[in-house]
Amino acid sequence: MPGYISELSYDGPNDFIEVVVSGGTDMSSYAIYYYDISTGATTGTMSFTASPEATIAGKDVYLFDPTHPDWAGLDAGLAYALVDDTGTVLQFVSVDGKTTTATDGPANGQTSTNIGTVTDGSSLETSDRGASYAVQPAANPGTIPCFATGNLIDTPDGPHPVEDLAIGDLVMTVDAGPQPVRWINRRFQSLVDAADDARPVLFARGALGPGRPTRDLLVSPQHRILVGTGGQLEKLFDHAQLVPAKALTGLPGIRHMRGRKTIIWVHFLCDAHHVVTSNGCLSESLLPGPQVVAGLRGSSRTLLSQILQSAGTGDGRNVEPALPLLSVQAARKRVASAKIPARGQTPA
Repeated sequence: MPGYISELSYDGPNDFIEVVVSGGTDMSSYAIYYYDISTGATTGTMSFTASPEATIAGKDVYLFDPTHPDWAGLDAGLAYALVDDTGTVLQFVSVDGKTTTATDGPANGQTSTNIGTVTDGSSLETSDRGASYAVQPAANPGTIPCFATGNLIDTPDGPHPVEDLAIGDLVMTVDAGPQPVRWINRRFQSLVDAADDARPVLFARGALGPGRPTRDLLVSPQHRILVGTGGQLEKLFDHAQLVPAKALTGLPGIRHMRGRKTIIWVHFLCDAHHVVTSNGCLSESLLPGPQVVAGLRGSSRTLLSQILQSAGTGDGRNVEPALPLLSVQAARKRVASAKIPARGQTPA
């Protein structure tokens, strides 16, 4: 099949449709048509974005979610037709045990194929290019270290917004100079029901010392930050280590964000684990491990696994971290014993 719906979730806070096509396919005239189950009539369309969310192992991955400009939501009362640039229906699927026969549009006269049923927080995923689907647990966004959109990543050409990075772009690393981006992915996360500990972590400007960061930095709770190289945390961490951001909350200028309802995360992979600079703050590129790979959505997970296997790292267990890693528990123990004054004050 030249293109197929690789994963779909329609009954939870993070609904999405994911589509996989051959790398480099011009998707400007492709579309997904909505069909009403009860009438078989079209109710709307979603066009494809100009560029994929990720390009891995020769395949482009496109994601339709609440960040998409044509997004109108998903539910069990709809069927979905993937249509190519010639008007040919590549797939016509429905869910929840329901089917419909289209009465207009490109799928006119065709009957949808029921691909399964999910409950809140699950998705339907294919591993055989759309021939069959199986229920999969929803990805856990909090397990993958990510930058929020708007953060600036240092490159040889100066700082660039993380969401503007593309496969092959060079990023500046502290440990190995310019390094190419091999994989990049973006995801939407609803924060409506997120536990406090799973919410984004904000590092206010200067929270780690002068110019660290140069502007507010927003990262996922598991994203590791470099400590022990100067600044206000040097007494807590006596050598260079990478510490999960959420372990540092409670220190002056570092806190979980509790007011936001949604966020878009971006994470990127280089040939190795590196320390990069974002908004003047030193932190990590993606360190792919089994938990990270398992936390990705279906096709993104499959394609990232292929990259890791081709690099001889299997499920990511053999990727060496750029620096020693300190656990959340160990870091919090040190933070709890700290007596760091609020910014602008002097120690007693």
